[in-house]
Amino acid sequence: MPSLAEHDAPAPLSRLHARLLLGLFAAVAIFFVGVTLSPLKSGFADAPDRGPGDIGLYRAEIDRIRSGESYYDAAASELAKRGYPTHSVFNWRTPLPVWLIGVLPDITAANAILAAAGIVLLCLSFHLLAGEAGVREAYLAVALLSGALLPCLLGDLAVMSELWCGVFIALSAVCFGVKRPTAGVLAGMAALFFRELAAPYCVLCVIMAAGERRYRELAWWGLGLAAYAVFFAAHVWQVLPRAGSNDLAQMHGWIRFGGAGFLISTAQLNVYLLLLPQWVAALYLAAVFLSSSTWNTAAGRRIGLTIAIYAILFSAVGNDFNQYWGSITAPLYCLAVGRLPTTLGQLWKAAQFTSAIPRTVAAG
Repeated sequence: MPSLAEHDAPAPLSRLHARLLLGLFAAVAIFFVGVTLSPLKSGFADAPDRGPGDIGLYRAEIDRIRSGESYYDAAASELAKRGYPTHSVFNWRTPLPVWLIGVLPDITAANAILAAAGIVLLCLSFHLLAGEAGVREAYLAVALLSGALLPCLLGDLAVMSELWCGVFIALSAVCFGVKRPTAGVLAGMAALFFRELAAPYCVLCVIMAAGERRYRELAWWGLGLAAYAVFFAAHVWQVLPRAGSNDLAQMHGWIRFGGAGFLISTAQLNVYLLLLPQWVAALYLAAVFLSSSTWNTAAGRRIGLTIAIYAILFSAVGNDFNQYWGSITAPLYCLAVGRLPTTLGQLWKAAQFTSAIPRTVAAG
């Protein structure tokens, strides 16, 4: 039975192409490291404790829900009390996962749900990478994924919608990679319900399904997006009476053009990278871009395009305190870097030993 890799075997690289890619990788890595050592550096990984912040806000909302308040009444009270901007509808999070945790008996139940999704993601990722690149690369990807998924088990972090969103986006992409498109759609829609920042990924999936004329998949996406439209309309209907014209507004907005500095800070959202200097995350991000840009399979193209879309988005959108958005892309980064040994080996061989690469003649 052919392996996953044999369905999408990439054409051999020319010496020039391979050398250009290796040179670009080195240049990007040096640039990113330079950013982390300059005033352009962004992020709060090594900053002093700034208090309870968003986690404290969501835990307070959960406590109010458990005492009988609705999610929106709880959010209105806590946002105002803590000085959060509430003027715009987009300052109000949709109910998940705070409402879900509020109705569950304990936050450990939410940890269990996240952990179950993470275990499925680990298993499917190993299967995908082992088939496309090899067992060594699969083990590397899973080892890195453990750092991205460890927060699923760390109590209060389950209140962060970005964590749920990132797990389900990665799960969706991997489901598509192992030929489970319906599961891929359901996981992608789950990501969107947890955080609207999953919308770029969902739009990409719809475009890919339309381009490949997968009409059954398109129908599933249509149903899911229609359900989300109703969900978001109900959210707006609940928020508008509670968001007054005199409420505090976001001071600077979200279009900040943080560029490489903010992008590198989001790449740190892996437990292992948070323990290391930021220049390590800079090298890691350069490796992500190299591996994802050369991942020439159906799964790789989906993951690579998703990484590229969010790289562009995070380069323009987001304040420095939004570093936690990196939880959305962290699992995908692990899958890309898992392929790094294979990627570097192929590029080095093409760049240095072209005589060892067989010439292929197209069949007539």
